[in-house]
Amino acid sequence: MRRTLILSILVWFCLSAAVPPLPISSNACSQTYGANLPDPLPGWLQPVEQPADLQTAQSYELLAGHLLKGAIVDGSRCPSGGLNADGSPNACGLETSREEVFRWQNRYDASIQASASEQNMPAKVLKAVIAVESQFWPAANWAKGEIGLGQMTEMGADLVLAWRPDYFLAICSQGLDKAACAKGYGGLDLAAQRILRGLMLKSIDATCPTCPGGVDPTRGDQAVTVLTESLNASCRQSNRTFWLATGKRPAELLSYEDFWRLSLANYHIGTGCIYQALRHTGNPSSWSAIAINFPTGCGSGAEYIRRIEEQIVP
Repeated sequence: MRRTLILSILVWFCLSAAVPPLPISSNACSQTYGANLPDPLPGWLQPVEQPADLQTAQSYELLAGHLLKGAIVDGSRCPSGGLNADGSPNACGLETSREEVFRWQNRYDASIQASASEQNMPAKVLKAVIAVESQFWPAANWAKGEIGLGQMTEMGADLVLAWRPDYFLAICSQGLDKAACAKGYGGLDLAAQRILRGLMLKSIDATCPTCPGGVDPTRGDQAVTVLTESLNASCRQSNRTFWLATGKRPAELLSYEDFWRLSLANYHIGTGCIYQALRHTGNPSSWSAIAINFPTGCGSGAEYIRRIEEQIVP
């Protein structure tokens, strides 16, 4: 998850003062759309009944490389242990790790299905986001500031804590007293907010020096929950951004599918990019119309949606 920091901060201040067009009382992103949903829902947004419905068998080079490098897969029969000089798997490494790659990409299906069901979210979208962000490798890269299955950043943590008040309270109780938590995330000073972002990111850090491969894969289950919260938060923020930029509810101009595309792009590039694209578009009637109007530095939003759609289980 990557953010265009300056644009996002500027728009965040505007959004915090804006009045939402309708009260939002539900956890479901469907409530932020502003109209009855299509019936039936498009296939990629439909709920799944059981984890097996999410099973995939994709080839993921990044995941294969991690499995070989961490000796979770034995690549000793391959040249150079199955790895190229840059850490990517060679042809033998890919073949040797194939079964384990299939197992790892499906090991979180139960958590994805359960979390999606609890928050009324599309499980196929959750899994596709994880595939694009981390290829199901749950480790943290603190140097880059990208943590867990959803590659959460500090800006991503800020999004969740600002827009998911129940989740904010759960995290706040671990680091601050009741009086501070009663102020809400926006009422805290910057130092307190930073503490909470750190606690949230640490909770999804699967780094484990004593574990095989240096990760504890069970910590990925918590990362799935946090990603679900994040996408819910992004839907709420996208609804507010849309109102600020156009004066309309999303349903007045966009299909439900395109509102989801907008919300996913918001998760990736940030609300500043989304606001600018909406303002440039005028009255956006489709995702494609919005995507071609991303300002400089925000162009990866369209590519991000394309990659997610490639990952969606049929």
